[in-house]
Amino acid sequence: MSQIYLSQILDPKQNNFNMLRLLAAAAVVISHAIFLKSGQKGDEILAGITYYNLGDHAVNVFFVLSGLTVAASLARSSSIPEFLVARWLRVFPALAACVVLLVLLGVIVTICAPTQFLADSRVWRYGLKTLLLSSAATGLPGVFEANPHPSVMNASIWTLKYEMACYLALALIGFAGLLRRRQFTYVLATSWVVAGGFLLFRAGHDALPIDQAARFWLCFSFGVSLYVFRDKVPLSIMGVLALSLTLWIAVGTGWERIVSPLTTGYGAVWLAKMPIGPLRSLTNKMDLSYGIYIFGWPITQTLVLEWPAIGTFAIVSASLVLSASVAIPSWFFVERPALRARKSVMTMLENLTGRIARSRRLPTTNIARS
Repeated sequence: MSQIYLSQILDPKQNNFNMLRLLAAAAVVISHAIFLKSGQKGDEILAGITYYNLGDHAVNVFFVLSGLTVAASLARSSSIPEFLVARWLRVFPALAACVVLLVLLGVIVTICAPTQFLADSRVWRYGLKTLLLSSAATGLPGVFEANPHPSVMNASIWTLKYEMACYLALALIGFAGLLRRRQFTYVLATSWVVAGGFLLFRAGHDALPIDQAARFWLCFSFGVSLYVFRDKVPLSIMGVLALSLTLWIAVGTGWERIVSPLTTGYGAVWLAKMPIGPLRSLTNKMDLSYGIYIFGWPITQTLVLEWPAIGTFAIVSASLVLSASVAIPSWFFVERPALRARKSVMTMLENLTGRIARSRRLPTTNIARS
């Protein structure tokens, strides 16, 4: 059998990227469901076995696949502003819908009176902080206060600020003309030395925001590099096995945080070539991963609130089913229409900036001839 390279499967009809993102989102929901039921991080799958638990591994895969597909999106975009508009439309309309729905949910499940709840400044602060990506630990008054992990409305979205930062970094790299292979090699090597060195230096310490920034840039830039060198990247089972062996050796050492995302990321890309029949076409028509990701946490919190004695299997199953049930209308009525509005939004912005530029021009003066 001839060797398959990444460049050969970049057409959506030839890969399972959407399916892999869906599985990663489901893994995050499963991981969070187990945690939210007990309130103990140590209960999550793979906790204590590898540095990253199941949900963490899934988020790493998200960032690798994001780097790969977003780099391809930048290559297709006619301009950097169009690329940034597309990224904004992918994240914020659904996030805004999520905020509205969670406030409505808050009115229903809060221990406060509805009028008291809506008059509380924490409600609008929650919406503002969420849309500014400034805090994922924000709560609503009287909501989920008795849960094992109390008050937090939607901790899943804590990664979105890092995702947006990666988009901006990629846009700057593209604007500077550094996505050509030779130039990007220097960018990649320099940033990996910095990020990887920092992760090694910080081994054994509690993760700070700067640790997460290094982690996610490692994942995202790895995905970008896969796209930049796409016709040189073989999709090989030997590569998967070699990286898996390296990870096995690295587990428990400072190198694990560096090797782990590369292993799971490459493994996911290798799985993207596998034939999965109608599932590929179905997941290409409905990308439910983002909706499941942003709605999974509050759905699980609500289940824990209403049925404190619910079993592990039941809460995992119900969280997955209900998250998908909300993600479907989110895709068809919010996310897909927002993505299709990219050209309209670009035209509106171009017209607006054109009017602003014209309004700032100095008026011409007709000087009469003497």
